[in-house]
Amino acid sequence: TKVRVQAAADSAVLAAARLNDADANRPSIARAYFEGQLSANERALIQTSSFAITEDNSKIAADISLTVPMKFGAMTGMSSQVVTVKAAAAIARPDVRQLDIVMCIDATGSMGGTINAVKANALNFEANLNAELERRSISAFDAMRVRVIYYRDYGGNTWVPSGPGVGDNPPMRVSSFFNLPDQRTSFQAYVNPERATGGGDSPESGLECINEAIGSPWARVGDIPPGGTRPLTGIYPVIAVWTDVSAHDPGHPHSLRNPVYPDAARMPRTHDGLRAKWDNPSLIDQNRKLLVFFGDPNNSARNGDNTPAGGWLRVRTWPSFLVGGTLTQGNSQFVTRLADAIASRITKPQLTQ
Repeated sequence: TKVRVQAAADSAVLAAARLNDADANRPSIARAYFEGQLSANERALIQTSSFAITEDNSKIAADISLTVPMKFGAMTGMSSQVVTVKAAAAIARPDVRQLDIVMCIDATGSMGGTINAVKANALNFEANLNAELERRSISAFDAMRVRVIYYRDYGGNTWVPSGPGVGDNPPMRVSSFFNLPDQRTSFQAYVNPERATGGGDSPESGLECINEAIGSPWARVGDIPPGGTRPLTGIYPVIAVWTDVSAHDPGHPHSLRNPVYPDAARMPRTHDGLRAKWDNPSLIDQNRKLLVFFGDPNNSARNGDNTPAGGWLRVRTWPSFLVGGTLTQGNSQFVTRLADAIASRITKPQLTQ
């Protein structure tokens, strides 16, 4: 009898421990689950029973006593025996997860379609992306932030009236992170004025944008997310790139002529240096990072001085690099393609003790 009651108590507290935090009826649910596993005769033996949450809200515990008749014991004067059953289970807490997305968008003259797609999706981006992820069995994120970097060219052939005649002005326009949905109108207000202009030659400063994105103020495990009360247990940093051309290599001579080009301490001058930043856990989480590329990473158009521009050819070999689709697909199916890429690399959230 004790074995059967103990099994019922164990399964009852385990089931209650796995309920969502929003359900405040763990004890009553555990009791109903417990009693539902016993026969009427077994329930009649129970003298006392309690199901309660510990003060620190970390466990649910059961304490049950029952009086079991002793048929053969009655011959020796022991007609019954009090049996005690105890069970406890740690309350499972779902991961508190935040998705941070940095959008690196080539904003030169040919990229109007992408910029228009970003504008069209800005207002409901967080809701639409979470909905798409849920269709792929990825539960909605507890928090989401988005940062947009429009880049052009530090070393192109567009004339800058106030400068030495090199690059676009400005070569890069950078936002802070927007907390969604709370700052969705600010996000929309940031993206709406942008127009596709500049460039003039084929390779652009895409790697400088990647470098800026890697150095973003990403969320960290243990941070309290915007609007939340519990610390983050899962962070998901994503860099998404939209471009239709190749990228200058780090430290391209024409780029270095631009007086606003980042110094060497901020922007590496070699591919190996840039890759080292991508692989640096102090800069970006290595377990869940993702670089989604919309376009053709095999594009190897030449620089204005006729030297090869193989920026994306190197980046495509990085860990956690993923082609999300063509540029056309990235524009016409903006949220869907991004959700596909994220879902393909993100582990489905699990309950943790």
